[in-house]
Amino acid sequence: MFLVVYATALAIVLVDLADGIRFVGDIDDQLRELQIRHLMSAQGSWFDLSLPFISMPATYVSPWSRLVDLPYVAIAWLLQPFMAPSQGLSVAFQLWPPMLLAVCCLLVAATARRLLAGFSLTGTALTVSLMLATVLMSMGVLEFSPGRIDHHNMQIVALMMIIAGLVRWDRAGGLMIGAGAAISTVVGLECLPFIAIAYGGLVLCYIGNVAGVRTVIIASSVSMATVTLVSAMAFLGPAAAVSTQCDAFSAPYIFLLSGFSAILGACVAIQSDRAGPVMRLLALAIPAGAVLIAAAFLFPSCISGPYGIIDPLSRELWFNRVWQEKSIRYFYENGQYDLLLLLALTAAVGAYAGPLVRFRMQTRSFGPLIAYLMALGALILTAFVTRNIRFPIALMPVFLPAVIATMTMKLPAFDKAYRLSAVATAAVAAALCLFFVLLPPVAHKFDEVDYMTASECERQDFSVLQAVPPGRVATPQGIAMPLLLAAPTGFSVGAIPFHRASPGMKRMFQAFMTSDPQLRREALAPFDYVAVCRFPLEADPAQAPLYAALARGDGWPGLERINPPTRSDFQLFRIDHAALR
Repeated sequence: MFLVVYATALAIVLVDLADGIRFVGDIDDQLRELQIRHLMSAQGSWFDLSLPFISMPATYVSPWSRLVDLPYVAIAWLLQPFMAPSQGLSVAFQLWPPMLLAVCCLLVAATARRLLAGFSLTGTALTVSLMLATVLMSMGVLEFSPGRIDHHNMQIVALMMIIAGLVRWDRAGGLMIGAGAAISTVVGLECLPFIAIAYGGLVLCYIGNVAGVRTVIIASSVSMATVTLVSAMAFLGPAAAVSTQCDAFSAPYIFLLSGFSAILGACVAIQSDRAGPVMRLLALAIPAGAVLIAAAFLFPSCISGPYGIIDPLSRELWFNRVWQEKSIRYFYENGQYDLLLLLALTAAVGAYAGPLVRFRMQTRSFGPLIAYLMALGALILTAFVTRNIRFPIALMPVFLPAVIATMTMKLPAFDKAYRLSAVATAAVAAALCLFFVLLPPVAHKFDEVDYMTASECERQDFSVLQAVPPGRVATPQGIAMPLLLAAPTGFSVGAIPFHRASPGMKRMFQAFMTSDPQLRREALAPFDYVAVCRFPLEADPAQAPLYAALARGDGWPGLERINPPTRSDFQLFRIDHAALR
């Protein structure tokens, strides 16, 4: 089963790479590459996540975990006898994602096998069902393409560990649940809602005295606490482990994960089997409530959430425009019907998996139910915040082989349930179609902010940077990462499109969009250069005076053009602060 799933997944990846362009790839890969290469440089340090090539003018400190960096660094280190470290890293960027895909596929196959227990599905039917499930997981699979070095592939593996552990419903499964939950949080905070669903289900099973839940909870609690504390020391260090970073794994989350796992494990271990549901609930709720109150008292700045650090101007001009923060209506309005279809197929699998989960519940098997609720929760959350789209597409299809098995066996217990599923699926599809048809058309009018975000200067000559002394460069955020990838050591940019860079984004918006010369001078005061790419569309000088002038190729008082060695749309200007207006 593993070989079928992995071979199908690799085929999907190879088809995606056929044209040389990854379907799943974004600016996160670029920044992760720069972070890892900086770590491997002479200036890099394992516990120091500051990136000096991003100067706002304060140095940018990355929220991204060294756990994700570790495999790439390890592979590059192993390759050092054969090639230069930079080449070793390039090889590691291509090797590790498909290697991690093997781990994911092993978890998928193990989960599908346990869900198939008691059902007859072998030979060609089993192979086809596994291939079909893997194809439906395509957007999750593509997170493991060579060069896709962002952290989402590791998050998918961590969630699949939880799913596989829930379906096992034994001590080993509990260890997988706790480790997966902790690893997911160490990597990033996006999956906390799904972890909450998993542990909420475990708590409800404990209150209901479900068979085997005590073993699962104790093992998961020990595993979560152990992985959390070991990760804190291994990837943060003592100083960072006690710091408060509301948007990344740090003291608040170490406190919560350790506290909740200790309470849950201890209460379950010492509570009498004869205790009723109310006593079980109170035994957990009272200390858990105390932990929450303590966390709010100790870390009050985190009550506003991980994005509380974004200033109002950056929130208005950047964050509120990010497609990942919008609902699936964005896909409809932008004609991305392939993603809507993929979500619809995932929802259909979810509808037909319902009767299977109900059947497992009747046999007192509640692990599949909690796993199903995790995948369903991810699907529902994606409808409102599309950044989650990869998670339901990666998780829900694991139920498909068992669903196909019950259909091919034509079991009477499922016939009526599947008819209801078909009706429900058709009703939801019709309602969504009607909703989209009735939506008023939205014609997005591109403005100067969009131009600054899109001006990536692809395939342009950046060699002019080799001819000037290194310094700080003020740029629209759209060309910041291409500039950094091409620039010699010593250059830094003022803003990148990540939430921790909002102080720099605010400066750049002020510099390029203000009509107030004094505010522009203040915004550009820490910088040595300004860089803008020529843009084919005409920007409105009334909305962005400096950007509009430079994007059409004009000059600006106080900016001295540095002529490139060859014709290029990339333009570099030296700032004369005394003459700048």
